[in-house]
Amino acid sequence: MDDHPAPPKTPKARFRKARHAPRASALGRQRLRLPIAAVLVAGFGSLMLLAVASVLVLGLVSASRNTFALLNDRADLALSGVEVRVRNQLNPARDMARFVAGLMERGELDPSDTRTLQDTLRGALAGAPDVTGIAFFHPDRTGLRADRLGNELHIVREDLRGETTSVPPELANGVDRTTAVWADPLWAKEAGTSFLTLFQPVRRNGRYLGQVVVGVSLGDLSRFLATLYVEQGLNAFVLFDKQHVLAHPSLAGMKFDFSNKTDGPPLPTVDEVADPALSALWVSGKPVQALKKRIEGRVVSVLDDDYFFLMRSMAGYGRQDWTIGISFRSNEVGTEIRRLYTTGLAGLGILLISVAVALLVGRRISAQVARLAEAADQVRSFDFRNIPELPDSRLRELARANRAFNAMVAGLRWFETYVPKALVLRLMHQRGAQAAFNSEEREVTVMFTDIRGFSRMAEHMGAADTAALLNEHFTQLATCIEAEGGTVDKFIGDSIMAFWGAPEEQPDHAARALRAAHAIARTVHADNRRREKAGLPPIRVRIGLHSGSVVVGNIGSESRINYTIVGDTVNVAARIEELASSLQGDSEVIVLASAATAFHGDGAAPLDCVGGQPLRGRNGTTEVWRVSLDADIADADIAEAEQPEAAKT
Repeated sequence: MDDHPAPPKTPKARFRKARHAPRASALGRQRLRLPIAAVLVAGFGSLMLLAVASVLVLGLVSASRNTFALLNDRADLALSGVEVRVRNQLNPARDMARFVAGLMERGELDPSDTRTLQDTLRGALAGAPDVTGIAFFHPDRTGLRADRLGNELHIVREDLRGETTSVPPELANGVDRTTAVWADPLWAKEAGTSFLTLFQPVRRNGRYLGQVVVGVSLGDLSRFLATLYVEQGLNAFVLFDKQHVLAHPSLAGMKFDFSNKTDGPPLPTVDEVADPALSALWVSGKPVQALKKRIEGRVVSVLDDDYFFLMRSMAGYGRQDWTIGISFRSNEVGTEIRRLYTTGLAGLGILLISVAVALLVGRRISAQVARLAEAADQVRSFDFRNIPELPDSRLRELARANRAFNAMVAGLRWFETYVPKALVLRLMHQRGAQAAFNSEEREVTVMFTDIRGFSRMAEHMGAADTAALLNEHFTQLATCIEAEGGTVDKFIGDSIMAFWGAPEEQPDHAARALRAAHAIARTVHADNRRREKAGLPPIRVRIGLHSGSVVVGNIGSESRINYTIVGDTVNVAARIEELASSLQGDSEVIVLASAATAFHGDGAAPLDCVGGQPLRGRNGTTEVWRVSLDADIADADIAEAEQPEAAKT
């Protein structure tokens, strides 16, 4: 038998202990208990009036700051979206340059082979729609360029040997650099737009071969910001410096010609965009305090309107940082403040009515409120099955509350069937019922189980019998998993996905998973003995375990969300479970674990190395270990044989 410490108390037990402990302490301190009716009549209403009035006053005083904080958060999300869009447009250019340069540095592409170089540039450009052009220049400034003009790709030969003023310095000094650099915006007369250009030097065995040059048009970025303005009402922009604009919604329909511009980059100035507030941003704009450290705030007055500007810098694409920002009218803030005043007045009126009703009917409702509170306390502990049905009341409000509560409990009983109660209790115990579960990276152990030959077995069973078999099987396995502190993530057909290490920190997650696999093997073995006596075929189970890093948290859509895990670790565990089908033979249960799980298992199970095994969809081999279950099965048979004798004794 395994010699390991007893599993920790379940989350439910800890939750109940925490819930009852304050009561015991309170009993030691209490001196007098007053009925709710006496409290209401004696002054509870006046105290509540005073308290809520104070809260309303404080809330109104801080309304502007709270409103600005909400708008600041909204702006931060919008700024993040703009930054992500910019980087998604520019990063493919960097990846393309690295790819082509890598081919040359490894000798897979000969830059002197014009035909092959031409095909490579065209193929690289075809696979990256956000990139406008790519070229390769030899040290003598000759080369090939692939351009995207509309839906067609064109190859152009380049010869800049006689050029002096039009050659970017990044192209001229490529022999002195070892890393890629972004150049300041350049004007392309043929395309009628400005470009951002990346220069990637290429060396093989220390010899300079030339540079890969990749260009990205800035026109698409302004079109994206125009779409954002129409769909979300957000006026976002990107500034190259305080005078020049990289992208703005109004630029989507404007044409410029910077062929002869010599006083700055080939970009429109803030005075040339259709945004008077942006034009006055650095002239008459007044700094305001931003609640987020990385955001700069300014307010600009134009005619009779005030505009708030929130901005932050973005680095990584040139010698200077860019500025991304968003602006909105001040009347948006005024609307929120007026809404707060209205809500405060409505809340005060409702409070007065509620206190008056409480003073009149306090004695009659005290007993019914007590029953409702006790039932609600049982809801807090997720004890839905033992909550009694609340009786009807002559008071309309309480009658409705009782009916609503009874309906809610009935719904929660169904809810309990579909939601893992143990997981919810652990989340509440760990972070609180009102906490937001942000996604985070965790080290976990993932388990996949599967019934071998289930499809053939189900062919000879009716729908009801099939469902009953799966329900019984899942109940047995889930009991073993939850006994070791594991979380059943989902049921997939006849399979279970479970994990250890979240939401609670479990340093021994691998050992817990191995112990749970042992328990499943013993449970399946005992169940198969029962099935044999009933003349039913045995159930054969495959189990795959893998430990590694995953992203864990609330994942899903706005209408449906699950606390789950995602990552390559989940895929590897599923592939190991698939591998078990070729190694199971006649065994009732086979448990395969990766080397990571075996290494961190701390001797929780006897393991035999199977060696490196190929997994479907993965390159190379993965070292796999098989859990030896013979001793467990033998102990289970001995215990079953001794049980009747013990009963007789």
